Amino acid sequence: MMDILVRDIYKMPQGQEFEGFFLIESAEIKKHRTGEPYLRLIISDRTGTLPVLWWKPPKDADLTIFKKGDVVFISAYVEIFQGNVQPKIKFMRHAEKGEFPEDRFISKSRFDIEEQFTKLLEIIETVKNPYLKKLLELIFYDDEISSAFTKAPGGKFIHHASIGGLIEHTLGVVEICEVVARRYKSIDRDLLITAAILHDIGKIHEYSIGITIDRTDEGILLGHIYTGSELIAKKIEEIEGFPKELKTKLIHCILSHHGEYEYGSPKKPKTLDAVALHYADALDSKVKGYEEHIERELGEEKGWTKRHFAYDVPIYFDGEINYE
Repeated sequence: MMDILVRDIYKMPQGQEFEGFFLIESAEIKKHRTGEPYLRLIISDRTGTLPVLWWKPPKDADLTIFKKGDVVFISAYVEIFQGNVQPKIKFMRHAEKGEFPEDRFISKSRFDIEEQFTKLLEIIETVKNPYLKKLLELIFYDDEISSAFTKAPGGKFIHHASIGGLIEHTLGVVEICEVVARRYKSIDRDLLITAAILHDIGKIHEYSIGITIDRTDEGILLGHIYTGSELIAKKIEEIEGFPKELKTKLIHCILSHHGEYEYGSPKKPKTLDAVALHYADALDSKVKGYEEHIERELGEEKGWTKRHFAYDVPIYFDGEINYE
């Protein structure tokens, strides 16, 4: 039987059998009216999540051993309950390491990461302001930071949720900012490009990558806007004579790039550079978020997706995802 993904299961007819490896997002032991236990799971892979029931487990089965974060092998069949897909499990066991591919639960950026990093270094060379250029060199010629930066995701669910997603998103924002800086001559191009390169640097501390992408304690408690601003400020301290006003304007861009207080920004954009960065970040993240949702839901097919949990709309697509 073919090993399939969550998105394929949603398209299956009633009664069709399937098997595969899935991550347990949640596990709850419940009871039938007769008092017999059954297990309700939310399972996932890189294409989505799905509720499943182990409706009639063996009487000697220990249901307590299946917990959030476990990877399991499931053999099941599709059942439609009140119009929703809710498969029932026939057999389930814990998976062994090496039984499933590494990209089963987390994808990798389709762009070559080394090429992306080389491109980033080339952009840094175009920065003429000596203080901003020195700051970028201190950060990205630091092996520990650059290694973390090139591997980090841009998010956990909504956009650029992949290994290498952070550098992909960063370059996307930089490219948009380049266009904006050419159009609006009043903008300080070097400041805007530096802010674009650094706006999400704190995500190297916000996320960890294992079987899936998870937020770190530091990410949950502090967030990437704070940790990024802190990292930048510490590096600025190493640069003799770095202008105080330039530091203030750069840190303001970082603190305000989410645009609104309810989206996590400690400050709203109050300079041309900051407002340009905010909208460039929003544009790249939202378009990519739509694109990733289309891929998860439709694969190579066309039509309507289910409602996007963050943007609260279904998405229509009849083209082809192109990464050229």
